[in-house]
Formats: sequence, structure tokens, C-alpha cells
Amino acid sequence: MTLALVICVRDDQRNLDRLLTQALQLGIFEQIVIVDDASRIPVRLQFDCMGPCRCPITLLRHRAPRGAGAARNAGLELVRTDHMIFFDSDDLFTKEIIDLWNDLRGQQFDFCVMRYQDSERGHFGGIGQTLYDEACWLRAGCVSAAPRRVGRDAIWSLAEANNFPWNKIYRTRFLRANAIRCTETRVHNDIELHWRSFAAARRIFVSTRLGAIHVVRPGGDRLTNQNDAARLDLFSALRPASDAVMHDDDDAPKLAFLRFSAGILTWGERVIAPDLRDAFAARRQQFLRSILTIDLYEAVLQKDPVLALRLMLMIAPETAKC
Repeated sequence: MTLALVICVRDDQRNLDRLLTQALQLGIFEQIVIVDDASRIPVRLQFDCMGPCRCPITLLRHRAPRGAGAARNAGLELVRTDHMIFFDSDDLFTKEIIDLWNDLRGQQFDFCVMRYQDSERGHFGGIGQTLYDEACWLRAGCVSAAPRRVGRDAIWSLAEANNFPWNKIYRTRFLRANAIRCTETRVHNDIELHWRSFAAARRIFVSTRLGAIHVVRPGGDRLTNQNDAARLDLFSALRPASDAVMHDDDDAPKLAFLRFSAGILTWGERVIAPDLRDAFAARRQQFLRSILTIDLYEAVLQKDPVLALRLMLMIAPETAKC
């Protein structure tokens, strides 16, 4: 079993150097692919600060910015190993990633989900994932450090967690065989990767080992903080994700996706610029009406009445208030 690291970067040489130094020191990667999404000053491989290179590093540069989704897709095309991880340049590994990779050697899985350390939790003395993701993991019964296969009943509770790309180790052939990619949008480009992976996978593993450190940078330079018209890309990203799960005969993936959608749609309306909220609300109404049939709504009403009310408030707020 071999492992590759795909890094997307834009205007972040310092953190890229830090991540590369760490990745090389870990000694678990057989290949590293860096995709520079048109940095204003092209990123460089500064070997003088990284020590000896123990695996081949490929650097690909986009001449015009195409976003993190396009960068990850381009990096995936260059991967030659059995398994791979997507990372952003400002994130880091923990030493537990070595233990996790050793645990996974010889195992057959489509992807393995690992816990991560969210930097914002540390501000409040906490260690681990966001509290929302911790709740999803507990509901799914994910409590073992040793990688365990996720049972069918637990899959969709785990899927409701945030659609992060860097807390999963993927089997490369699984992604390619199912044509699973990121949506090539400016923001929300990992929703499709996340949901289509859960919908297509036959063997999902999970481990409570903390394998990654997600660094949340304050300020307005992060894509998460953008509130312009690009936020409407959310609907372009939700569409292929909904196509992957909403035609399932089982209600569990549908309910999970609807809970996820209700949460991210609420968040999107809150962060988008005030002058775009009417356009956002119209797109939200159109999207939900396209996937929420009468039969499905009745199933939601029976199994999760709070979710049913949230969805109705988004689709027909005046009717829901009566």
C-alpha cells in the first residue's frame, strides 16, 4: 500500500514550506503533488528548509485561479499511489497519522475518516473536532482508535459531519472508478466529493485518531468569510450531491442530506451580503422544491418533525407560520 499527499495552495508559501517539511519528516508518503492555483508569486520548492527529499514532489501551476476544487481534481489526476489525502497548505498533520496509516496497511477500504484537531477548539481549551462533528461521531458510535468498518446504520450519521476533504484517506481507484471529483466552484467545492463518496463507498472505515490539524485563520482573506455572489455557488455544489443520495430507496441518506442541507443553507443565508439574500432565498426555495417530494416530506414529518418544520420555513415561510 502506498500513499500520496495532494496539496492545493494559493499565495501561501510560508505555510506550504511548513507542511512540506512536516510531510517529508513523517516518512509515510510515496508521492507529493502540489497544485498552485495561480499564486501572484508562484510558489517554489525550497529544499534548503526542508532537508533531504524522501519522495518525488510534483509541482503543477494553474495560470489563472480556478479554485481549490479544480486544484484538487488536477492533483488527483497525477496521483500514482494506491491511496491519497487532500490537504490545504495551511493545515498540518499530527504524529498519529503515522499510527493510523500503519493500522490501515493491508486493509481493504474505499476511504477512512479520521478525527481532526480544529484550531478554534484550542482557543477554548478544547481538543478535537467541532462540537457539531463530535455529536455526529457519537451518534454514529465511532469510538475506536483502531480503524473499524462503519456499519450501514451509522454511515449517514457520520456523513452529516462537515464536508471536509482533509480528514479522509481515499483509495485512489475508488475515486477514479466512480468519477468522484470536487465541484469546480469558487466556494463549497468539497460538498460533492463528500456526499458522492459516502453514496458510492462499500467499505468505509473510521478511526478516532487525531490525524490532521485544521487551522482556522481569522480575518477576511479566507474563502469561508466571503459573502459576495460566489456564495450562490452553494446550489451548484448541492445539486450533484443531492443526485447521488436522493434517489436511494432508503430514507436514511435522504434525511441525512436534508439535515445537512438545512444547516448549510441557514449558514449561507446568514453570511451572504444583505443585498443578495433575496436571490439566495429564491435559489434555496427552488432547490428544496426540486428534491422534496410530497412522499418524502411526509416521511420527514414522521421521523424528524423539527427538520420538517425547518424545511417548510425555507420553502414556504408564510404557510409554515400559519
